[in-house]
Amino acid sequence: MVVRDAAQLSSRGVEGAPFLVVEVISPDRGHYDRTVKARRYAVRGIPRYWIVDPEARRLECFRLEAGRYAIEATGTGSEVVEVPDLPELTVPLATLWSRVAGTPPSKWRPASSP
Repeated sequence: MVVRDAAQLSSRGVEGAPFLVVEVISPDRGHYDRTVKARRYAVRGIPRYWIVDPEARRLECFRLEAGRYAIEATGTGSEVVEVPDLPELTVPLATLWSRVAGTPPSKWRPASSP
């Protein structure tokens, strides 16, 4: 989850819709994340929804348009994903996959900060 406005953060968590939600799907939940969760996020007005599929080594970036998510960028394997509306952001997928290679989903965690 990404929030652009620090005023949305409180002791209770995030207040209001975040700018971006990233779902890391597991093999048995992909359809649910792509349908039910996507509809829920769209209704709540979350502008960006990304789906990371470690098994397929795929990143799909969606943008909310007229109440529905439209694909904005996608990448697989070792590609570098660039999102047109976020030119300052690039996602080198090879780096992402190297962090989860051989690790079961229950053990995935964010990379350590430098």
